[in-house]
Amino acid sequence: MKNCRYIFAPMINPLDLGLNEIRQRDRQLGSLNCDALSPREREVTLLVAKGFANKTIARTLKVAEGTVKVHLHRVYQKLGIKSRFTLAVLASKLPPEPRGDKP
Repeated sequence: MKNCRYIFAPMINPLDLGLNEIRQRDRQLGSLNCDALSPREREVTLLVAKGFANKTIARTLKVAEGTVKVHLHRVYQKLGIKSRFTLAVLASKLPPEPRGDKP
């Protein structure tokens, strides 16, 4: 063990990996294209951003948990992202939901 050499890799914060993905998506999209999402996908996205689990989202929206997973899969595809963390950060950039009130 006297002659062992240790090579230390630079410390990588796991959150940085998600942030790099977000930065890349921001550059590509400029801003989050909320028009690409259906109203239900947007609803699911906002609940993810609040930290809800799929099961809780399903109960809140009165749908099956599998339906929530399908919505999330489509959202990931439309936004070109791979992680729930990235979705939550991007969702924080969504403008507030327009109300159904008409003047």
